[in-house]
Amino acid sequence: MKTATLPVARTAAAAAKREETRERAAGGPKRVEPSARSEPGFADAVHAVVWRTGALNVAAIARRELAALFVSPVGWVVAGVFTFLVSGFGFIGTVLAGQQATMDGVFGVITGFMTLIIVPVLTMRLIAEERSQGTLELLLTSPVRDRELVLGKWLGAFVFYVLLIATTLVYVVLLAIYVPDKASITVAGISIQVGRLDFGLIAATYVGMLLVGATAIAIGVLASSLTKNQVIAYVVSLVALLAIWYTALLMGIFTRPPLSLFFDYVAGYYRYQAFSLGQVTLRDTVYFLTLAVGALFLTTRLLESRRWR
Repeated sequence: MKTATLPVARTAAAAAKREETRERAAGGPKRVEPSARSEPGFADAVHAVVWRTGALNVAAIARRELAALFVSPVGWVVAGVFTFLVSGFGFIGTVLAGQQATMDGVFGVITGFMTLIIVPVLTMRLIAEERSQGTLELLLTSPVRDRELVLGKWLGAFVFYVLLIATTLVYVVLLAIYVPDKASITVAGISIQVGRLDFGLIAATYVGMLLVGATAIAIGVLASSLTKNQVIAYVVSLVALLAIWYTALLMGIFTRPPLSLFFDYVAGYYRYQAFSLGQVTLRDTVYFLTLAVGALFLTTRLLESRRWR
């Protein structure tokens, strides 16, 4: 009986195996007809729109420049010098001198000295280094457009500058905690005792510092595009910032109207004073934005001229 049923069992096993093979083949990949292809989703549509604007290229270049500042000694030296001078001369120095601690010293050190000296250090290598290493030609022949390259370089340095400015918020928190004169504010139904500070004035000053930094960085990017020597780029940027900030101020003092009125308007020092007094005015905001956009536009035109040489 056993020998008689053995061929039958083998035949059944072979049939089952063939059936399994047919089922596996039937469940495999099928040919997709053109009419049955899936339509692009919402995320794909958004990505396509963002890609056409060039924002992804700008973000990639900015991320690269920001990472380069964090891994290079220049970025850490700038951050160290910024923290030491702003803390020592702007905040701690006034306390040790027996004066009342305020944010005026911090803001004065940043806008009167640090922005004019440190920003050229951040921007001198942005394009000049690309030219000296011969990588600028590769970037100009890549799918990245000139304005995307310029905006990405500017944005990377500006984000680093914003991070430096953000460290000074520690002093605002310290003043809010330790100033003897307290005021009660309500947050989400909870009453909190904080120092009686003019937060509107502080906020307006921060807005002014961001505008000044954005303008200074744009001018630094322009200076970096003029030469392949980083030292020359630093000097050109420093001279340009000093001319905009102080030279026009001095010319306004030693001239008479109507020429003095013109120098008073173009002097960056005067345009910033409104922010330091707690006033965010449209005229002063447009002044700094015009300088920043104009410098970035000129940088783009310079790169376009190099592309067609």
